[in-house]
Amino acid sequence: MNAAIITARAGSKSILDKNVHPVNGVPLVAYPARAALGAERIDRVFVSTDGDSIARACTELGVEVIHRPGELGGDTVNHGDVIKHAVEWVDDHYPVLENVVLLLGNTVMIDGALIDRCLDILHDDPNLDSVMTVWEAADDHPLRALEIVDDRLRPYGDPNRQVSTERQSYPKAYYYDQGVWAFRRDCVERREGPNPWWWMGKNCHPVIRPWVTGRDVHTELDLDIANWWLARPATEKQ
Repeated sequence: MNAAIITARAGSKSILDKNVHPVNGVPLVAYPARAALGAERIDRVFVSTDGDSIARACTELGVEVIHRPGELGGDTVNHGDVIKHAVEWVDDHYPVLENVVLLLGNTVMIDGALIDRCLDILHDDPNLDSVMTVWEAADDHPLRALEIVDDRLRPYGDPNRQVSTERQSYPKAYYYDQGVWAFRRDCVERREGPNPWWWMGKNCHPVIRPWVTGRDVHTELDLDIANWWLARPATEKQ
């Protein structure tokens, strides 16, 4: 069985009740739910939450609710612990669980086709542990990162680092784009994934998407970008 698990906590401070905030007239969490429900390779869809309004919104769509225990609520809990709990809950109730697609409850930038693409890759290569959607860094390349020390900016980590202004000369770097994590069920027990995503296993395959796809919602600007993305043709969203 392939299961999609959406993680969506209550108590957002950036945007009140963010995961059920209406985006184009639809609760935000409904977008990853609809994407998972529309994926041909997904057999069951779940949401892990500590919020009643999130649970109601997902139940109305036919998504099964995993109620988090108290120690996994709030905004300081480790996301990996939430994921591990949800995977083990599904595995306890549906022992045929094979692969998991993990989706964030606060993004609109995914669809069923993308989920199926990631699961196809995982299915076709038994040597893979997981598949992750990413985008390639440009002006936000880690070699350009700065830190503030004594109220002054300096190169992040190494104050003597010398870097060209030509970003094309940098080795390529990639960031998880808040889109899709697809992984084999036992990865959450082995804890061998690339830090900090230890639930992804050793062998993680990238699906590269163009920036700014996958961006999740934390601010009013993110809501504007989400609405912009929704208005784009489907051919421009992968």
